[in-house]
Amino acid sequence: MIRLVALDLDGTLFGEDLVIPPASRAAIAAAQARGVHVTLATGRMFCSTLPHAQALGITTPLICYQGALIRDPVRGATLWHRPVPRDLALQVLALLQGQGLYPHVYLDDHLYVDAINPGTEFYARLNDGILIHPVGDVAAWVRIHGAPTKVDVVLPTEPDADALVAQLRSRFGDQLYATKSYPLFAEVIHPTCDKGVALAALAAHLGIAQAETLAVGDGENDLPMLQWAGVGIAMGQAPPRVRAGAAYVTGPLAADGLAAALDRFVLQAS
Repeated sequence: MIRLVALDLDGTLFGEDLVIPPASRAAIAAAQARGVHVTLATGRMFCSTLPHAQALGITTPLICYQGALIRDPVRGATLWHRPVPRDLALQVLALLQGQGLYPHVYLDDHLYVDAINPGTEFYARLNDGILIHPVGDVAAWVRIHGAPTKVDVVLPTEPDADALVAQLRSRFGDQLYATKSYPLFAEVIHPTCDKGVALAALAAHLGIAQAETLAVGDGENDLPMLQWAGVGIAMGQAPPRVRAGAAYVTGPLAADGLAAALDRFVLQAS
């Protein structure tokens, strides 16, 4: 029996329009009505995840920043936070700025940038119009204010994002966790974090066994979560590597794949 469901947001719960399909809303509500814990597991900030949790009546702690933060959406209490070590963050920022890129730095659930640019504006639109704080030099900001929860950057194309993730992995190895959370986003978090690690921590906090967990996602960053969960489900439009790494593949977002997965593995099985 499934007692904890973890759902990715972008590409799983909704597309670029940020609209949750009615069938998914109904399936999530039905699961919660049966006592199943539902959480959101995303690369997004807590502040941009919270409105979606509230719209769905989710009260289970949320997994944010690729698993670097777990926070209660009701009380605001932080259960888990592993920021990027400051020295490593500064090395990442030097690498990115040295390539003429415009990194984003996340401190205390705020987004800091050198200056407003088209990539940052695109990121903000995709994240419900979150506030952007231009500080002139984010590396200097980190030196003064401490270790960030995450560092990321928006790339012009998906191959550019793939190449940068590969470069970060080659340069830093197991000192950092580098991944792609969206086709154009390359990002790094603490090396001991990912969505799978965070899901395991949340399940332990709730007293729920691994076999009683289910996760649904569509991206490379979802693979650790899909592979740790008792039932790991990839969306139908997920890349081949993600589909191959999941236990099951449901329909695509456009065909209410999430609702179908919840109906099969949670609602019909309970």
